[in-house]
Amino acid sequence: MIHKVLTNYAERLNEYLTRNYKRPEGLASAGQIGGQNESLPNKIIISLLNVERETSGGISPRVSMGNGGNYSKMQPSLLLNLNVIMAAVFDEKRYDDSLSVLSDTICFVQTYPKFVIDGVAYTIEVVNCSMQDYNNVWTLLGGHCYPSVICKIRNLVVDGSEITSNGLAVDSPDIETNSLS
Repeated sequence: MIHKVLTNYAERLNEYLTRNYKRPEGLASAGQIGGQNESLPNKIIISLLNVERETSGGISPRVSMGNGGNYSKMQPSLLLNLNVIMAAVFDEKRYDDSLSVLSDTICFVQTYPKFVIDGVAYTIEVVNCSMQDYNNVWTLLGGHCYPSVICKIRNLVVDGSEITSNGLAVDSPDIETNSLS
C-alpha cells in the first residue's frame, strides 16, 4: 500500500514536471535519498521519512452483527499518515535547476492536494519543519543536504477485517513451551 501510494504520486509529479522540462529520463521518482555510493540522478526523489498513526478517526473497537445474530467486536481500522520528503537531488553544477524543479514541485502539491488511487482519495500537504528537524532529517539521510520540502500524505487505511475475512482470525498466538530437562 505504501509503495503504491508513493510510486503513483511520483508518476503524477513526473508527468507534471515533464510538461515544463523536456527530459526523457523523467524528473521525479520514489526512492531512497542518501547512501554511500549515491549517484546524483538530477531529479526530485520522494522518500518516506516515517509512518504515523492518525487518531482523529477514533480508536474504539467496532461492534457488528454477524449472520446468526451474534455480535462480534472488531478492532477499528488503522488510519495512517505518511511523512515524505521531496528532495531535488541534483549535482552542484545544476543547483539553479534544482531550485526551479523544487519550486514547480511545491506548486504541484499546492495545485493538486488530492489524488485518487484505486477509488481511494488521499491528500497531500506541505508541513512546517524547524531547522533542527531538517538538520536531524539530513543527518539521518547521510549528511548531504539538498533543496527539499516535507509533506504529509493522509488517509491510508489498514483494516484488519480485510486480512481475517478469508480465513480464521487469531486472537492470540499459540505458543508451545519446551522444557530443557
